[in-house]
Amino acid sequence: MAEPLIRQLMSRGEDFFNEITNRLLANEAFVEVLKKGVAAKEAVDKQVAAAVKRMNVATRKDIAKLESRLAALEAELEAMKAPARPAARKPRTAARRG
Repeated sequence: MAEPLIRQLMSRGEDFFNEITNRLLANEAFVEVLKKGVAAKEAVDKQVAAAVKRMNVATRKDIAKLESRLAALEAELEAMKAPARPAARKPRTAARRG
């Protein structure tokens, strides 16, 4: 019983959201402010990236590369530690003393 009501409320919310979005995007002043905001964010992102690079701070991408390389080296080390499998031997038979 509650599911149809929830679906109806969600549909109304989506319709309202779409209407507001369409109105905002039809407003040229809003679109210009939005464009300026996106451009400002991009400029800030570039400046932050340049500052991080100048400070020689590792980025997420750098750390991901290091983690990948470390995992590969650990795998190599484990492979080197693993003892070589000896050739299959025939089982020993106990000698009888008589």
